[in-house]
Amino acid sequence: MYQIKLSTLSFKIIRLAVFLNLIMATGCGFQPLYSHGSDNSSHVLNQLSRIQINPIENRTGQILRNLLQDKLTPLGVPSSPTYKLTISLKETRSDMAILRDSTSTFAKVKMDAKYQLINIETKNVLDSGTVTSTTVFNIVSSEYANLSAQKDARRRTARIISDSVRERLALFFLKNYK
Repeated sequence: MYQIKLSTLSFKIIRLAVFLNLIMATGCGFQPLYSHGSDNSSHVLNQLSRIQINPIENRTGQILRNLLQDKLTPLGVPSSPTYKLTISLKETRSDMAILRDSTSTFAKVKMDAKYQLINIETKNVLDSGTVTSTTVFNIVSSEYANLSAQKDARRRTARIISDSVRERLALFFLKNYK
C-alpha cells in the first residue's frame, strides 16, 4: 500500500516537473527553427533554396555536394541564385589499436569542411565556419572489406557534415534576415 502511494506521488512530481519545463521553455523565448506554418520556417526555407552549391573536390566532396543539394534545394538547382556556397574538404585517416605486429584493427576518418556563404551580387562573405566530423571503422583481413568500410565511413562523415552545414546556414538566415 505504501509503495503504491509512493509511486503515485513520484509520478505526480515527474508530471509537474515536465509541465514546469514546458512553461519555462516557452517563457524564455524558445522558438523551433523549423516549426510548420511559422514565418520563420518559410523564410529560412526560402533563403536556403536560393543557394548555389559549388562543386567540391574528390568523390567525398561530390557526395557531400549531392547531400547538401537534397537538403538545401530539394526542388532543384535555383535558376537565379542569390548566394553561393563554397566548401573545401580536408580528410585524414589514422590507424588506431595498433597490435604488436604493427598492424591496426581500427581506423578513424576525420573530415574538416571549411565553408563560406557568399552573396553573389556583392561578393561579400556572409557566413563562414568549419565543421568537423569523425567516424571509425574496423580493419579486418579482407582488403575489399576494408575499402568498403572506409568508403562507408566517408559517406557517414559527409552526411554528418551536410546536416551541420544546413543547421548553421538555417541559423544564420534566422538571425540575420528576419
